[in-house]
Amino acid sequence: MRLKILSVGRDRADPAAPMVADYCARISRFLPIEEIVLKADREDRIAARMLAEKKRGCLLVALDERGRELDTLAFARLVEKWMGGGVLAVTFAVGGADGHAPAVREGADLVLALSRMTLPHRLARLLLAEQVYRALCVARGVPYQK
Repeated sequence: MRLKILSVGRDRADPAAPMVADYCARISRFLPIEEIVLKADREDRIAARMLAEKKRGCLLVALDERGRELDTLAFARLVEKWMGGGVLAVTFAVGGADGHAPAVREGADLVLALSRMTLPHRLARLLLAEQVYRALCVARGVPYQK
């Protein structure tokens, strides 16, 4: 299974970018991962780019505070189910400063909340990367290094 984190923002101006890169490097020990930061653009263009992931055969997970909340173990079980269930690719979509267009939330295979609180997209990327790494550690029975 391949993973992708697709987000909107400016990577160079993101103070969390080095930490996201560190977690992506850790994740890559388990699964291939790609992080793509889309330049802020019109909402319809960003939505089209994110929804295009489904056409590429990816399971699309939109991060949104109105989505389904999972604890760490439930998320790890979900990731494990994807890995064992023939899912070839998962794209996690992190919206920009205004969140996702309704079309992205409606078109996603899963809308997932990291928190009920609204998070800055930079922080959401970091929390997502950390939770994916933690879920893979749990799923593979590897001790999580704090």
